[in-house]
Amino acid sequence: MKDTIRLLIFLIFAIKLSESNKTRTSRYSSGVQEQEILNHLLKNYDRRVRPPAFNSTDPAGPVNVVVNIMIRMLSKIDVVNMEYNLQITFREEWYDPRLAYENLGYSVAPKFLTVPHVKENLWIPDTFFPTEKAAHRHLIDTDNMFIRIHPDGKILYSSRISITNACLMKLKYYPFDVQYCDFDLISYAHTMKDIIYRWDTKGDPVQRKRGVGNDLPNFLLTKILTNNECTSHTNTGSYACLRMTFVLERQISYYMVQLYGPTTMIVIVSWVSFWIDMHSTAGRVALGVTTLLTMTTMQSAINAKLPPVSYIKFVDVWLGGHFFKKMLYFSEILILACQTFVFGALLEYAFVSYQDSVRQSDRAREESARK
Repeated sequence: MKDTIRLLIFLIFAIKLSESNKTRTSRYSSGVQEQEILNHLLKNYDRRVRPPAFNSTDPAGPVNVVVNIMIRMLSKIDVVNMEYNLQITFREEWYDPRLAYENLGYSVAPKFLTVPHVKENLWIPDTFFPTEKAAHRHLIDTDNMFIRIHPDGKILYSSRISITNACLMKLKYYPFDVQYCDFDLISYAHTMKDIIYRWDTKGDPVQRKRGVGNDLPNFLLTKILTNNECTSHTNTGSYACLRMTFVLERQISYYMVQLYGPTTMIVIVSWVSFWIDMHSTAGRVALGVTTLLTMTTMQSAINAKLPPVSYIKFVDVWLGGHFFKKMLYFSEILILACQTFVFGALLEYAFVSYQDSVRQSDRAREESARK
């Protein structure tokens, strides 16, 4: 009985050892196979020449580059410099028949080859971002990019990039404004005869990491548009372009607490002078001047956070709601601002004081005439 148990244990151990060796051999064989495929594909490959058109009657036709983007981070929306920071995973897909390996004679070809370090040996679209101010590809802990080669020659290029992008903001309705920030991508050297960019229609062309756009201090990312036309026509030709637009709606709660609430109270305080004895000159003048200076200081503090623009902003005329905003849009009528109310209270005292002195002079002359 004991011998039978020992024999059974030995057989189980031998089977497990055999399976482990097969797995190692399979992995080793798979690695050798990938190396052989890469060596074969790159042997006579010329990266200086763009690939021929795929599934087209005209091999000289343009290469279709399918693009999708994942938004990893959206931060630091700088209104003064009109820019914002963006971190994305940028992906491009295209077909290069020269890199197809499904007909090389392997019984089981790899599903795809992941080759992060052969970028310098392959043709890659010369995509750039025309609205970019500064950008870099992440290199920690290693270069954050990879290339996948599929058996039919489809290439996937993926890279993680951080970008400082320009956004031409229109501040006419600040702080009730909605900003549309464009992010363009375009080929630098290849015209539409060579490269056509298309958004990925199989899924969402622009994905967002959970929470992106919802944790900004002053804005809310309401939507991302990808249907805008931006083809560039220049002296050297027409270049295909893709554009995604971030729709950023400014959050009003901060301005209600820091701007509209305090200025409303200042106006009310300035009206207190109406109930002060008109002969209390020092008190009424001090109250009027103080509230006016406070209002001017608050306006300067708000404008310090904005770029100097040549048009009147919404906050400059102190409108209190969307109804008045629409009135301004249609009629361009400037409505009395808080400074006007405060200054008006000061002028009211000057006018009343002057009228009082005139009446006193008239009474004095009447009394003198009676005598």
